[in-house]
This record gives sequence, structure tokens and C-alpha cells, in this order.
Amino acid sequence: MTVFLINNYDLILTVFKERAILDEEFETFEEMLNEERANFVDEALKQRYGRLIVFVQSNENLSEGDPINESLASLLARDFAGTWKSALEEINQEVLSSFSSFRNGMEVLKEVLTQLLLFYTRFQEIVKRHWKVPPAFANDIVPTSAILTEIKKYSTFYAV
Repeated sequence: MTVFLINNYDLILTVFKERAILDEEFETFEEMLNEERANFVDEALKQRYGRLIVFVQSNENLSEGDPINESLASLLARDFAGTWKSALEEINQEVLSSFSSFRNGMEVLKEVLTQLLLFYTRFQEIVKRHWKVPPAFANDIVPTSAILTEIKKYSTFYAV
């Protein structure tokens, strides 16, 4: 249903722009489109990285001395390291096949990949903050620069 709404809100906004109808109605549809895009982003990330998201949300506000489940953090780091590239490809394919407008699909893809990067960066910050000496699983943590490089491949690949 989310994809249906995104595609149709985008189409409505395209027609409004073509006809130079940029009033309250336009803004209303734009807000609804943004809300549905956010829902799509949340669902796409929860499907693949739900445990990472829950871990980040439940641990990012803890104080330095508060205990964190090291085995879970280690598992999440290893899991992410082993799946992130294939997950980016899956997300890319899902978005390209779901959205009728290429421009709209690229906006959604950008939002999904940005949110993924933000969640993983927050995960890295939790690890840095709670372990003064890098834990054994620190070698499994994918550098942000590697993720950014891969994300740029998708954006430049489609920049025509």
C-alpha cells in the first residue's frame, strides 16, 4: 500500500507542477508523499536491519558506564559486515522495481541509504563510547568511508 501511495502522490504532484498549481493542495500532497516515503524507508530498513535499529535506539542514550550486551553488538557488527553490500543491491533492486517514476525512485533510494548510513554511524558511536579499548569485534566494523563509496556508486550509476 505504501508503494501505491508514493507512486500516486508523486504522480499527482507532477501534474500539479505541470499545471503550475502550487497552493495548499500541493503542499498537502507533498507532506503525504514525504510521510509515505518515511514509512517505506522505515520498513525497508526494519526488514534487513531491525535488530541493529533496535540496538541503536535502546543503547544510544546510555551513559558510559551502563552495560551493553557485547555479544549482541559483536553479532550485529559481523552480520552487517557480511551482508551490507548485498543488502544495498537488494534495496536498489526493490526500489527500482517498485517506483514508476525514476526520479521518485532515486529520491526514495537516497533516503533509504542515508538512513542506513545514519543508523550504522550511530552504532559505531555507541561502540566507541562504551569500549575505551576497542573490543574484539572492532575489526568487523565496516568503515563509514567504505559504505559511502558504495552508496556513491548507486547515485553516480544512475546519474544520466
